[in-house]
Amino acid sequence: MSRVFAAGPRAPLPWHGAAALACWMIHGGNHVLRGTAHDLLWACNVAVPVLALGCFRGARTACAIPLLWLSFGTPIWLIDLATGAGLIPTSLFVHVIAPLIGIAAVRRLGWPPRAWLSATMASAGLLLLTRLVGAPEPNVNLAFRIHDGWERAFGSHALFLATLLGASAVVFVAVDAGARRLARRRP
Repeated sequence: MSRVFAAGPRAPLPWHGAAALACWMIHGGNHVLRGTAHDLLWACNVAVPVLALGCFRGARTACAIPLLWLSFGTPIWLIDLATGAGLIPTSLFVHVIAPLIGIAAVRRLGWPPRAWLSATMASAGLLLLTRLVGAPEPNVNLAFRIHDGWERAFGSHALFLATLLGASAVVFVAVDAGARRLARRRP
């Protein structure tokens, strides 16, 4: 994990980090005020302080992981909104502003090798952490049970989680390949 946050030869990006941290503080503060602080463990919400730390350290892997997490989570958030979930206005800081900050950061820092693998391993770690410290009722990161309405499609929660991690890894590989291709084209 220390290699993820290692600064290496890259220069820190304090303004990027401050912007990401501000996004997280606004959204996180809203969750605390709403009595839903447990929702700060959702991968998209965890992505933003990781991005801030990566920017402060100039650690490109710690900036790429949140971008990959958000590349999977933001479409799911949009589907959730489209199917009737209520919009929390401050979630725009997580799903719109933070990815833009992340893109700007990796443009400055470069795209790390095997970012998809780091993001997949970090996702599994976050899932385990959520299972250890979270509560079953809010089912954050779907760590405790199959998402409501999907029970018939999956025979077990383990199969559901394996499918979810596998699907996220596929998205991470695709985004990683695209980012590497773009990085090669950039002068």
